Amino acid sequence: MMKRKSLFALLMALVILAGALPTAASAADSAPALRSEAVVCLWEAAGSPAPSGTEAPFTDVALSAPYAAAVRWAAETGLTDGTGGGCFSPDGHVSRAQMVAFLWKQAGKPASSAALPFSDVAADAWYAPALRWALENGLIDASGSFAPDAEVTLSDLQALLAAADAGELLAQLQGSYVELFPEMSLEKYVPVWSEVLLPYCSSAEELGQYYQMFTLRFMGTQYGADAIAAFADDPESAVFNCFFLHDIARFTIDGTTISGVDAGGTERFRHSYHYVQDLPVTYFGMELPAAMHVYESDDAQADAFRYFAFSDDTPGETYHLEFRYGASLENLANYTEGDYAYWLASAIPADYDDATMRDCISLFVTENLGEAAEDVDVFTTIAGESGTSYSNLFSVILDARYDAIWHDAIAAVTGAEQADAYAQRLKGAISAELYGPDAVAAYAESGGYAFDCWFINGAERFTFRPDLSATVTMTDGTQQTWQYEPLGTHLMGEGETFLFQGTEFSMATEGELYRSTEPAGEFSYLFFLPDTMETTYHLEFRYGSDPEALMGYMKGPYAYWLAAAIDADADLETITKVIRLFCLENLDYSQRSAASLSQIGELIGTWDADMSEFGAAYADVTLYFTIDETGHGKTWMNGVLTTEFDVYAYESAPGRGVYVAYELASGEAEGADYTLETDAQGRTVLTLMAADGTIRYVKRAG
Repeated sequence: MMKRKSLFALLMALVILAGALPTAASAADSAPALRSEAVVCLWEAAGSPAPSGTEAPFTDVALSAPYAAAVRWAAETGLTDGTGGGCFSPDGHVSRAQMVAFLWKQAGKPASSAALPFSDVAADAWYAPALRWALENGLIDASGSFAPDAEVTLSDLQALLAAADAGELLAQLQGSYVELFPEMSLEKYVPVWSEVLLPYCSSAEELGQYYQMFTLRFMGTQYGADAIAAFADDPESAVFNCFFLHDIARFTIDGTTISGVDAGGTERFRHSYHYVQDLPVTYFGMELPAAMHVYESDDAQADAFRYFAFSDDTPGETYHLEFRYGASLENLANYTEGDYAYWLASAIPADYDDATMRDCISLFVTENLGEAAEDVDVFTTIAGESGTSYSNLFSVILDARYDAIWHDAIAAVTGAEQADAYAQRLKGAISAELYGPDAVAAYAESGGYAFDCWFINGAERFTFRPDLSATVTMTDGTQQTWQYEPLGTHLMGEGETFLFQGTEFSMATEGELYRSTEPAGEFSYLFFLPDTMETTYHLEFRYGSDPEALMGYMKGPYAYWLAAAIDADADLETITKVIRLFCLENLDYSQRSAASLSQIGELIGTWDADMSEFGAAYADVTLYFTIDETGHGKTWMNGVLTTEFDVYAYESAPGRGVYVAYELASGEAEGADYTLETDAQGRTVLTLMAADGTIRYVKRAG
């Protein structure tokens, strides 16, 4: 049976990078900010709320102007009264005094009694209340002069907005905090973990593995140089240290004061802090689209507690905090390099309750595993917008027209001479015409087994519609239509196992069960596994009259039967994808034949990814992989080993063929079409074309 489709091994690093690296800063950032630009920045920082009115508040702002909504919002909320005479002056520049006033108004005009230390600011200046507030909240440096009439650049504006956000962030973090993961791992929360993880697990064993992954993987004891050395050879084995350092057991944030006590209640530090800057988060040499908000102690002797850097997490939104602290800014936001590598303190309010912990665990799992299975309606997904008809998968892909696709996909791994024989083995494993008690008895006697994946009970085609109705076209041409209702997620094959390539696997698989609203005989219940045309290019499902019996994978009246289907209008590209996916996920990678190894000769060497096609944002990214004489490959990104895999290939035509990468850590294989060419500079170019995208590699000389 087919597993979920994963990312292609060699493209994985690139896919992770896509959209993650920030674009280069525009030269316009250093130009004076226009009033229209300033208002747009404020509007976007507020979440781009829709203005309530439809009339233009100023004569010089057309409703069609790209900044019109922002200006209308600013006028409605009192952020601006314009520049007089019914005008807004969108192309006018913004002074420092005006910018501070904008921010103060957006904050609700809070009162402040902070002193004004600037010689160029009168106590009764129109912007004085705003400036006092900005000083109190650390938005403005109190040293030197203020220069109220100086023009603000976009960079200045962005820095002020970041500072304002940082002040708001600290206000949301008020309270006392203890370490998150020791609390998460308490025995009383094991049932919560089980409940939250269950939709993603096919067995109790897998649930236990996920539980360990989500707890122990964040409870390491190393960080900094020790962790870097420990994980250098295998970054995928990295364990993060999310504990508090320097003997702190509890942190308290009170206003702008941060303090910490040890396990005995002795206070270890207490300092007031002010915001200094945002630092981009770096992970394995990449700048991610996230930042740490850095605060500095007013006490220069704060040592290991001089700087605190907080992520965007707050108790009100994500139920926990993530932060760092230390004596130096260097690498403070770098997760995998420097003195803070592989350490990120995680905390939860000290007075949390069980409901908060449940929410925290649920969010943690959902953010890392995606949407819960019960939230994914397979029926409506496979139905599409107006209904989709499905034919039996194997009646399509076992057609002799597609034998070459089977051959090439398999030949890459087995060698060309063994490909046809192996194809017959795979085809036979899923095209039996025996199921139920007869199959159970036959396989018990022979010790082998095969699956019946045909449609049964006279069905030839299924049409599923988004209104949860289904039409079954029978082999005699008649049709029957029924309406269905969902019964939630159920587990098929619980407690059942089978042996595949010497390894015992659990057959427990979760799916969605539906019941007809009227009696429908052997079509009264439909049970869908998560496969869809978008994910694995096919469907896997069951239908019958007894829902309990449908849950028996290799026992009962439906034993060894699982219908497989494909869109009746599937094109050649889709058919090719599903055949390759089936082959690659069911081939044996435990032993390599000499014939298979002889097919990769032209791929041995070092291949540098051509990043020029991905824009300036990737100019500093280096990506390459190596393949040695044994077919073993390694991918390196920015000097860090990210993936190890075995490489297979079959040249189906001169200079082109099928490429397969079997990732050692996950035990999953992915395939791509490849071409080998010589470019105008005489270099050998390998182009890999997978479902996830296309990338070119140039063979390194020597």
